[in-house]
Amino acid sequence: MGSMERYTKVGMQELDQRLAKIVEAARKQPVSVYRYGAPWVWIVSQEDWQGALREVASCVPPGHSLALLKPRIEALLAEHRGALALLAEQQGMIIAPHTLMHVLLLQLLYSVPSEKQLYEQLTYNLLFRWFTGLELKSRVWNFSLFSHDLGVLLASPMAVSLLQRMVDEVLGASLQAMPEFSLNLGLLHSWLARHDNH
Repeated sequence: MGSMERYTKVGMQELDQRLAKIVEAARKQPVSVYRYGAPWVWIVSQEDWQGALREVASCVPPGHSLALLKPRIEALLAEHRGALALLAEQQGMIIAPHTLMHVLLLQLLYSVPSEKQLYEQLTYNLLFRWFTGLELKSRVWNFSLFSHDLGVLLASPMAVSLLQRMVDEVLGASLQAMPEFSLNLGLLHSWLARHDNH
């Protein structure tokens, strides 16, 4: 049991040094491999992988911080569903704004430095895909569309203030107990600053 707990989250250096033991541990429980401080790839057993083909959520540990936060984030977004839908309609967004709000929150939580890297994470990171509602076989939108629709949200004072509410009200003091996050407050403040004079 100790070895299962020991290897549920590892860095690249540890993966290189202890690959055989980590792969053995992954037969019992999925292992999340981090790269540059952000979730990068999962090692899962064949049985778990077959389950993941049916449902991405099967690879997300029930006690993971994102799994604990998601219901509260969903509730806050639900309060603003109408306003977000109106913004999407007025600005010709193709991707659901509800989905992209999850994407932007992930960018903040994991300090993903660029839209391009954020897009890449959505392509192969099961945790990111689950959190944003993408199934394993769902195709990620093309990058120019993704970038455009993210830009629409970031140009909206309502959407950006909603992101701030997620950070303040949903995360708040909980961040102290969630060391896997490296919240980028500087990025959030830069988004907010665009609307200070409006």
